[in-house]
Amino acid sequence: MILFASLISILGLWATLLSFSNRRYMERLKKETPQVEDILVTIAIPARNEEANIVRCVSSLMQQSYKHIEILVLDDNSTDATAKLVEELALTDTRIHLLKGKPLQDGWRGKLYGMQQLFEESKGKYILYTDADTLHSPDSVQYGLNIIEHEHASMLSGYPKQTGNKKLVQILVSAMVFNTALYLPLRLQRKLQWPGFAMAIGQYMLLKRSALEEIGGFTSMPNVICDDVALARMCARTGHTQIFADMKQVVSCEMFKTFQAGFSGLERSVTGVIKQNPFMFLFILLVVVVLISCALAPLITIGLGIAALFESNLTVPFFLTLVGTFLLFSAWAFTAHYHGFPKYVAFSGPLTFVFVVLLYLHGYYLQVTGKGFIWKDRIIL
Repeated sequence: MILFASLISILGLWATLLSFSNRRYMERLKKETPQVEDILVTIAIPARNEEANIVRCVSSLMQQSYKHIEILVLDDNSTDATAKLVEELALTDTRIHLLKGKPLQDGWRGKLYGMQQLFEESKGKYILYTDADTLHSPDSVQYGLNIIEHEHASMLSGYPKQTGNKKLVQILVSAMVFNTALYLPLRLQRKLQWPGFAMAIGQYMLLKRSALEEIGGFTSMPNVICDDVALARMCARTGHTQIFADMKQVVSCEMFKTFQAGFSGLERSVTGVIKQNPFMFLFILLVVVVLISCALAPLITIGLGIAALFESNLTVPFFLTLVGTFLLFSAWAFTAHYHGFPKYVAFSGPLTFVFVVLLYLHGYYLQVTGKGFIWKDRIIL
């Protein structure tokens, strides 16, 4: 029991220190960044069957305070009205251009092939890749451009504000809090640029064109599952500085409408960022045990507190578990709230831990059995 108590207390202390460090780092990125002007930025949107979202997304980008932009929308062989809607928008703004996506080539994943085509057609010094279901504030481009220029970086990404009214979906999506609450030391990563700590999210990825040219665009990663994280790792691996920032004030996104869609999408991401080999599988099983222990920590703490009333030798394990549990889930709530999640999400940490375990185990099952993931009507193996 003392080992369990020590583990929880160490994790709680680590989460507390990391959460505060990461918040201070992300807040620093926002301060004293000079206004950047007269640099052409290409906004690149891969879109497949996005008639429900595309007008809202492109319209928000048309209203940018930073005017020196071009907006490229690639229609990835949609079977709905996506292309027609973009064509109508293009009639009102000459900066909008619709690209007809080529048939998917063997060896490529759909979104990556679309991103490669957008890269080849772009003209900007910077390329902002964003998803069709995002909504941008008028300062979205200016905000990212100021940070990336001030930091002399090649890639900028960060968490948008995740919106939605369905509580279980929001709790599921909050799995992303693991990165900044328990995993990524952002301040250290800024200096070391270790690929294992490189992180990005496809909803907002601002890249220097020259960096993309040097790594060959997306030709070196045509079939990865998580294109955003793979791209960040490639940048770090090849000496191109990538940074992670807080983006909630300039871009928002409702990632998933239903719990089932959210589970399918996130299990693909959770499984896709982890290399699949026997050693890594054993390591992840250990992580799973730790996560389950964390999820059960509040209940175990209560049980230990009751038992300690009758067994004095349980007083120390109870105290360590109590402090560790408090620190762990306080840090979780602190970070979730910082990223813009509602209070009920911030205080649902134990349930999110359970969801993450289920996401990985089911995703691993789909991968090793060859059933694969279905995304945008395409099978990903």
